[in-house]
Amino acid sequence: MKKDSAVTRNSYSEKALLYLREQIINGNLHPQEKLIESDIAQALGISRGPVRDALKQLAVEGLVDYQPNKGCTVALISPRDAYEVFFLRGNLEKLALEKSGCHIGDYGIFVMETALDEMRAVSGTENTMAEVNADEKFHRQIVLASQMDRLVKMWELLSPLNGAMFLSLKNANNSPLAKVLDPTRRRDLVTSHEMILNAIKKGDLAEAYSQLDTHYTKNGERVYRLSLMNASSTLEDTAENSLHMPQSKALLEGTAE
Repeated sequence: MKKDSAVTRNSYSEKALLYLREQIINGNLHPQEKLIESDIAQALGISRGPVRDALKQLAVEGLVDYQPNKGCTVALISPRDAYEVFFLRGNLEKLALEKSGCHIGDYGIFVMETALDEMRAVSGTENTMAEVNADEKFHRQIVLASQMDRLVKMWELLSPLNGAMFLSLKNANNSPLAKVLDPTRRRDLVTSHEMILNAIKKGDLAEAYSQLDTHYTKNGERVYRLSLMNASSTLEDTAENSLHMPQSKALLEGTAE
């Protein structure tokens, strides 16, 4: 009986986890929005326990922040964290390609092409969660080709943060300052992965390295730079607004004297 109860709770926890992860990554729940266990439980028709389990897992994935006595909110991942994860994933995949001689077997190539088809199917639909899943499927084949279990495990440690990375990049792309930083059109997700796959199919390690750098490290740098630009712009706006603030009554009375 207890075993059945545990299985039921796990299935409900998974239901809550999938629901909340999708809502956050697709932008239906916004950064710093409060997540109330009772409201989520009621919406899903489950108890609060599984919702609490799901929120704990989402905190591990970088999608939720928890503060004692305040509860959970949708996370606003720091630009530094975003850059580090982009950098580490990219370099682990480059190491995997080096160990494999830039060769991925027929099955791996088939999986990557299938993932690309999935990206094409959701391109422009704002279904970020589907893009995340396809991206994971695509890049996993690169690290598996290394045939190094520890390298794969290191990559998998970062894997839960991939949704948060997509979200940070999406928020950066939607920034008004994005066009100032790069007025030319950016490569979309599909094009980026097509170029990585083409380089691997040719067995061109140098080109594959270059494409992974563009896909990961340069995107990480871009997110970081945009965050600094946004912070600077906010400070300038605050300073400008303070110059136009009406003087207080006490200050005016003091001037009159």
